[in-house]
Amino acid sequence: MTFPKRLFFLILVGLTGLAHVSVPANSSISGLPFQSGESLTYRVSWANIVEAGTAQLNVTSAPGAPNLLRLELRAKPAASMAATYPFSDEFVSHFDSILRAPSLYEKNFKERERSIKERIAFDQARRIATFQNSKKQSKSLPIELGTQDPVSALYALRCLGLSPGVQATFPVLDSGIKYWLEARVTGIELITIKLGSFNAHRVEINLRKESGMIENRQITAWFATNARRLPVLVTVALPVGAAVIELAGQAP
Repeated sequence: MTFPKRLFFLILVGLTGLAHVSVPANSSISGLPFQSGESLTYRVSWANIVEAGTAQLNVTSAPGAPNLLRLELRAKPAASMAATYPFSDEFVSHFDSILRAPSLYEKNFKERERSIKERIAFDQARRIATFQNSKKQSKSLPIELGTQDPVSALYALRCLGLSPGVQATFPVLDSGIKYWLEARVTGIELITIKLGSFNAHRVEINLRKESGMIENRQITAWFATNARRLPVLVTVALPVGAAVIELAGQAP
């Protein structure tokens, strides 16, 4: 995997810091810390020096499905990288606000002449997920109730009551593979970025495959302590330096 693509893979991991989700009986869209229309833009860099690109998180409503939200992550390279390494990534999660878990996850990305499309259909009630890719390959996997995809996991974490000392583990499916993300809230810190200053929960994250470790890498995410629990900053340790994902804009 070349540097730009690997960097964006790690960024996706960083943006989707997870914790185990317990579902309140009275869950509803009106009770979520995010709503349809929310749009978050992130600046992505290496060591806050080299501009790698941008990532955007959007929340929209699902027509005809009042309890569903469409959660979308788009990533693209910076202009300086686009000429030598063009790619376009789109990840979409169809999020059930009552279960606070996905019913469908779609991954689409183009990398030079290469195009990949994957989807995972979640049957949370039956605890089964079905994976399909663009090569017509498919398989069914057993899952735990509340299993997330990489995008929905970020929003599920925002639904939780974070506090220093909390430790949690959460299952996530991506590309037909089951992962575990282990999260630990280590404290509250004042984070200052170009957009402003935020009191934020510091969350240390560890990623591993079900069969063992695949990334012995430090991932740290800061989530604002306000009602929206915005992910304001993520750092992902690299062999040299670190990827930095910084909130650069928000709407509303």
